[in-house]
Amino acid sequence: MKTTTASAIKSIKNNRKIKVFLFFLVLSAIIWVLMRLSNTFISPVVFKVEYTDLPKDKMVQKKPISEVELQIKAPGFMLLKYKFKKRKILLNLKNIARSKSSYYILPNKQIAFLNSQFSNEIEIMSVLKDSIFIEIGNSISKKVPIIPNLDIQYKAGYNLVEKLVMIPDSVTVSGAKKLIDSIAGITTSPLKLNDVFEDIAVDLVLKSPYKSEQIKMSAIKVKVNGKVDKFTEGTFKIPVTIINVPFGVTVTTFPKEIEVIYQAGLSNFSKITQNDVSVVFDYRQYESDTLITYLTPIITKKSDFVYALKINPPQLEFLIQK
Repeated sequence: MKTTTASAIKSIKNNRKIKVFLFFLVLSAIIWVLMRLSNTFISPVVFKVEYTDLPKDKMVQKKPISEVELQIKAPGFMLLKYKFKKRKILLNLKNIARSKSSYYILPNKQIAFLNSQFSNEIEIMSVLKDSIFIEIGNSISKKVPIIPNLDIQYKAGYNLVEKLVMIPDSVTVSGAKKLIDSIAGITTSPLKLNDVFEDIAVDLVLKSPYKSEQIKMSAIKVKVNGKVDKFTEGTFKIPVTIINVPFGVTVTTFPKEIEVIYQAGLSNFSKITQNDVSVVFDYRQYESDTLITYLTPIITKKSDFVYALKINPPQLEFLIQK
């Protein structure tokens, strides 16, 4: 019994010694690693690339390489961080060179520019790629209209008081001539609204017909505003006016007045008068076809506040005396 107890005590002591030994072994390893990482090393590291300062009259037609390997000198712990998480660097295209039909940059001529993007603890030794080729073409610009992609249904009795307003109503697109020549307008993202009875005020994204690196747009969004009102119907009568009647010809119409039927928003209804609508009948309709027995109305003037305009009667009978 005593022998068994002594063996157990001895085993526990040995286990404790092993644990203590392992603890100090791990601690020593950590200290050694930290000391090593605090030293300076030279090693290749892969970075993401973004290009800047392209001449304004040029346009990148095909996306160039997006990563490049740099030989850098830095403390070990910083090297370790960059190897696990790629950082972005900038390469300058201001002094891009040309060889026949190709454009290229020499990244090793930009070492000073690259070093300016890092702290003093890091030194860029070299770029492990002698040259980077970039497809570039001449850039042109033109202004094109914005085309709204809208499907708006109004609540019964409601409608727009005035036309929808877009700010801006046009956009300048820039890029390679071949691409820009194919663009007649820029559409918005689709908007569908139902049972609308309040004013409209929305921002819509503009949809580029090409990738962002192929063309640039002066705006990426458009504001769409519209005033919505409840509509009511109104009527008034105006005398018949016939134009282009030859000298010595008298035209008698039946009736002598016509009725103008229209709709308008309540907020503008009281502003509408007979002067806001002008309707005429043209004698030349008869001259082009002497068999007709009626003239059709021509609306020559209509206020922006007036909608769904109808003329009663829609055809005017007449009698000619020479």
